[in-house]
Order: sequence, then structure tokens, then C-alpha cells
Amino acid sequence: MSAASEFKQAAQTAKIYEVTGKSGAVYIFFWFADHSVCAARRLPAGNAKASARLEFRDTKTCLDDCGMAAFEGTTYQKGRELLKRLES
Repeated sequence: MSAASEFKQAAQTAKIYEVTGKSGAVYIFFWFADHSVCAARRLPAGNAKASARLEFRDTKTCLDDCGMAAFEGTTYQKGRELLKRLES
């Protein structure tokens, strides 16, 4: 199975949130069943009929842009804290 197929399968059961960062960038966060997190920046499609493209980035940078910069902890801990804030 390819990495893309594995990601697609895992993403089907993930919690997915769209968050706008302080920079104005829009991120898609994926929280998986094993509590890991990854993030992609949504890029404009450049065409009103096309769907948006995603650019996977360093998750810590995305979390920091979404208000977690002052939170002390690992990327996992920052992701968990952001998820708690989004769900409250």
C-alpha cells in the first residue's frame, strides 16, 4: 500500500479542523486515532471550479501560527491543547 493510500485511510477516521492562523494562512489539522497530529496549509486553487490544494508543512510552525507559540511543550502536546481549545 502506498503512503498516500495509508494516509487517506487514516484520515477517514481522523478529527479534521480548518483553522485560520494569525498570519491569515488557513491550515487543515488532522488528529488521528493514535493522538498524533499533522497539518497542511490550504493553498488557493487559482480556479473557481477547482478544489483547494494542500501543502503539508512543519506541524509545529502551523500550531504556533494558530496561537500555540506561547504554550510550552512538544508538538504532540501543543496539538492536543489546540484540539481541546477547538472542542470547548
